Order: sequence, then structure tokens, then C-alpha cells
Amino acid sequence: MRFISACAAALMAVTSLTASPALAQQRGEQVQVRLPQSAAPSARQLALSRRYLDLMMTDQFEGVIHQMLGEQMAADQAMQDIPEEDRRFLISLTTELTTDMVPLMITEMVTVYAATFTEEELQALVDFFDTPMGRSIAEKNVLVMPEANRAVMTVVPQMLEKMASRMCQHYGCTPAELQELRRSMREEAGMETGAPPAPRSK
Repeated sequence: MRFISACAAALMAVTSLTASPALAQQRGEQVQVRLPQSAAPSARQLALSRRYLDLMMTDQFEGVIHQMLGEQMAADQAMQDIPEEDRRFLISLTTELTTDMVPLMITEMVTVYAATFTEEELQALVDFFDTPMGRSIAEKNVLVMPEANRAVMTVVPQMLEKMASRMCQHYGCTPAELQELRRSMREEAGMETGAPPAPRSK
């Protein structure tokens, strides 16, 4: 039973990690903009794309992933029943496997970037990020991910509150059903069910 719970926790950890807006931005995911179709990328575009992505995936990546996983597990109510020893193991394992996947991720992303950016644009990216200033910015882009993720999460309670209210307006919920919906949505988001929603900005 403990093994099954640990497996479920690991799956949730990976899912929440890859859904993180900051990480998704780093991996180039969740962008719904339709890009213009172009001819097959040249060998130079592919080479420049790989160099650019290699520059963006800095040495700090593994430590940042470990920190984000720890914070997400600590905030997730479903993780509270997992023994501390198991949580530490899952964080370490998921961090290791995610980091090991980076070369494969880069390989899959190379053709996407090569097909999107021109040779001149890719060269400009490489020229900048291969400078001391560019490398510093790339490193800080990775290091800021946990804080950026926390900043994004501060507005989630407001979004859930509005979503619950709008759904109940649409479907005609009773006050009790609205309260239950709010509770369920906060639980699914891994938030404290007893905590009041964040104040709305004026």
C-alpha cells in the first residue's frame, strides 16, 4: 500500500512540475500561438537551435527542479499522508529523472526552434546568450523559476473563487453546493481548504 501511494505521489509530482508555468516557459510548452509554416529547416538552423537550447539549460537546472518539487509536495494536501522518508526519495528520484530527460527534451525541441526562427534570428540568440551577459541572464531565468511559480500561484485562489461563482451562476447552484465546489477546487489545486481566498485586487 505504501508503494502504491508513493507511485501515485510521484505521478502527481511530475504532473504538477510539468504544468508549472515557469517550467513550461523554459521548455517552450503550452504556447498556443499558431506559427507560420515554413520550409524544412536547414542544417545550420538545426545546429544553431541546439546551441541555443544548450546555452539555456544551465547547470542550475537540477537544483531548481529539486527546490520546486519540494515546495509543491509540501503545499499539496494529498502528499501529507506520505512519510517524510518517501517524500525525500520521490523528490530526489523525480529530480534525477527529469534532469536526465533534458538531453532528450532538447533533441525534440531543436526541430521546433529551427522551423520557427530564421538563421539570422538563431544566430543573434546564440551570439547574445554565449556572452557573459547572456549566460548570466540564462542562469537567472532558471534560478527565478521557483519564485516566479510562487508569484503565479498567489493569484490561483482568486481564479478558483471566480470560476466557482461563475459555474454556479451558470448551473444554478445552491449556497451549499457553491461552498462544496469551492472546497473541492481548492483541494484539487493542493491548497489549504480552510484558508480564505486571496483578496481581490482593486
